[in-house]
Amino acid sequence: MHDSHPLASAALSMVPSPVLARMVALLTRIMRRRHPHLVENFGRLDHGIIHIEPTDLPHRFEIEYGAGQMDVRLLTEDDPPPPDARIRGSLAALIALLEGRIDSDALFFTRDIEITGSTEVSVAVRNTLDREEIVMRDEIAALFGPFERPARRIGRRLDRVIGLARTQVATLHAKLHEANVPSRDLAAECDELRAEVKALKTRLAKMDVRQMRTAGNAATGAP
Repeated sequence: MHDSHPLASAALSMVPSPVLARMVALLTRIMRRRHPHLVENFGRLDHGIIHIEPTDLPHRFEIEYGAGQMDVRLLTEDDPPPPDARIRGSLAALIALLEGRIDSDALFFTRDIEITGSTEVSVAVRNTLDREEIVMRDEIAALFGPFERPARRIGRRLDRVIGLARTQVATLHAKLHEANVPSRDLAAECDELRAEVKALKTRLAKMDVRQMRTAGNAATGAP
């Protein structure tokens, strides 16, 4: 299972929808400027709409493309018109898919990602994204304008700190688990199993003897 980003999920969960909608619009404009080929490739596709639904966020997003355009927006309707395709998964899995760090088929088969709707639309979007190098940390850092480079350094450092903390927590959990597991006397367990097997063999032998006696009595007519 792909690791999640609890800090990012928690932070985005607390952002009010109007504020997040403006952030998404600004980020989309920045990506258009930084990735003109991505916009151009999306614009060449037939018109399509995809809904992106992070399972660990209360927000959903919509990507509309084709006819020379590419737009990303926050879904604010409770029951929007059905899209051509829908992609669901954790925030971390969706970012990994966007950045091309993990093959979408691998994410699908491990159930980190759920794709429904038009297969043709999903494949077209995946192929378009695969032709562009996207690092969401850098795209978000670009939101800070003249402070983009310091923000990028802070983001990389934060990633390292979170990765180190996750490793340390996993190591501590493993050690605590080992400490709580009582030591096992394998020799004693083997002796117990041998005794159980011997007892079962004895019972089976007695049952065979009874069955043979019953069969013999039936053949001779003895009571």
